Amino acid sequence: MDIKRGSSSQQKIEIESATSLEEDTAEINTKVDIDTPTLRIYEDKHRLPVIYDISLREPKKRLKTETNNITVLWHELISPLTIIKGYTATLLQLNHLITEEQKEQYLKGIDAASNKIIRLLENLRDITKVEETDVLNLQRIFLHDLLSHVASDIQNQTTKHIIKLRPRTHLPLVNVDPEKLEIVVNNLLFNAIKYSPSGGDIEIDINLIRDNSEISCIFGEVPPIKLPCFIVSVADNGIGIPERELEQIFEKFYRVKNNLTNITSGAGLGLYICKIIVNSHGGYIWARNRLQGGSVFHFSLPVE
Repeated sequence: MDIKRGSSSQQKIEIESATSLEEDTAEINTKVDIDTPTLRIYEDKHRLPVIYDISLREPKKRLKTETNNITVLWHELISPLTIIKGYTATLLQLNHLITEEQKEQYLKGIDAASNKIIRLLENLRDITKVEETDVLNLQRIFLHDLLSHVASDIQNQTTKHIIKLRPRTHLPLVNVDPEKLEIVVNNLLFNAIKYSPSGGDIEIDINLIRDNSEISCIFGEVPPIKLPCFIVSVADNGIGIPERELEQIFEKFYRVKNNLTNITSGAGLGLYICKIIVNSHGGYIWARNRLQGGSVFHFSLPVE
């Protein structure tokens, strides 16, 4: 890939293959002079040149062995911030070398990295809310309406996935904290999107369960839950979850160990938040793998 300088001399940045530094960047050789010793030019996954400050980047081997929670949060913040700083520095220093189309790609990268930071900070805010107080602002609502609202909002944020909510009529009202319940559904849908990188359908369903016979007929064997209750299900066609980790995924800072999670951002907070909120409503949350692939998350909400 050559990026032409806007002058008659037609000077170029020459990009060559190099050893990978991160999942989405690799170092490149360039004729552009950079004064700061810690600055390097890399190419991102779109093969666009990006200026990074290597003093901000933690060696991979150290990160793999760190288990401290603060280190996890540090990494989840520094990674998108490094991207934002790198793209911004590139736009400032190489602006005369890159095309309008490439500038748009940089801005999209800045936007995506900013969203990751916002998402993490929202999770930290939500943990503060649910851990510091167990007070619920209970309201009687139609659960289907809340799910429809959240699904519509999340659908606007993805083009690779189709979120489907199975229509249900004549369901009774349920007494819940709508704001906190929206956090649960948001986290489950974001989780389904993140671990379904190839796209596909994400299905949401509600069932009103009155007795054990209905549970057995619809869900088979389930954990002990209070009856009668609603059971909300969020199913995806993603990578699934190792059977031995199905119960651990709701622990604070826990992340499933596989190739996708190694290259996907996340601090292991979303499902933990879901568990705390569902439990505070007297419900229960659990996950299973689907026979056809992917996973399904269920949570119950007792009905008065």
